[in-house]
Amino acid sequence: MALPLRKPSPRFESDTVDDICTFLDDFSIEVTRPKLADLEAIRDSAGSGIRVYVSAIPTRPSAELVEQSAMARQCGLEPVPHIAVRNYTSRDELSTLIGRLSSEAGVRHVLIISGDRSDSAGPFNASIEIIESGMLQQHGISRVSIAGHPDGHPVVSGDVMQRALMAKVEAADQSGLTTDIVTQFGFDANAITRWVMKMRDLGIDCPVRIGLAGPTNLTTLLKYAQRCGVKASIGGITKHAGLVKNLFGVSAPDAIVRALASESATGALGDVAVHFFSFGGVAATSKWAAHAAKGRITLESDGFSVEP
Repeated sequence: MALPLRKPSPRFESDTVDDICTFLDDFSIEVTRPKLADLEAIRDSAGSGIRVYVSAIPTRPSAELVEQSAMARQCGLEPVPHIAVRNYTSRDELSTLIGRLSSEAGVRHVLIISGDRSDSAGPFNASIEIIESGMLQQHGISRVSIAGHPDGHPVVSGDVMQRALMAKVEAADQSGLTTDIVTQFGFDANAITRWVMKMRDLGIDCPVRIGLAGPTNLTTLLKYAQRCGVKASIGGITKHAGLVKNLFGVSAPDAIVRALASESATGALGDVAVHFFSFGGVAATSKWAAHAAKGRITLESDGFSVEP
């Protein structure tokens, strides 16, 4: 006669919930062309001081990035605008933008990326050029985020990406900039864990913000995964994303959050936090993350549900 499955002890359940809360405590959110209502929703759900990474859109004027960052600051949030260096036609244009972000939005932290375009609009081709230029410090920027790709880059080889990442971290350190890494979103906790631990083995000990997709539907997840070069399939997303049954009724990253929280609790990953991409909407993402970070969850077989 088969014995009934043993339920986790209250101590085990408490530890798991505590691990999840700790792992999500300092989460950040990425937004694209946010409206005031979006930023207010983040503040109302998660409180002030949350880092809001503001995407740079090549087809939109850079003034929008300043306006959106200033709006985030006015809402009590910490704006971290993306600077896609290949989009700028001259050093003066980029310097003027960074100066406005600093003076008008109080920006002290930026994410530097090369940008998606294959050719450069001006003199800059790689993000390390800006890190080494001294331009950021001239405008009061003291912290820089660098992009990481646990699933690899759709165009650049893994070895080249690894060397470039190490060079950028070293350049930022030598320039007196505080550094962290923000990764592209992924769906495989094991792959993310291996990548972070490899970075640690290489001597990269700066904080890592692990990119995860916030609550949304499977069609939207696959669309963004294909666009961003993230390895994904319906089966893989279903396996690693889980399903929120109560609050939203859509795919959410509860299973991968729980797996990474457990790994993080061992100390093996070093200084890590979570960075949510708000594909399903800013309000839904911030509300889900804030509820989970406060422990308003019900544990399930491999993930959890967020309580209403």
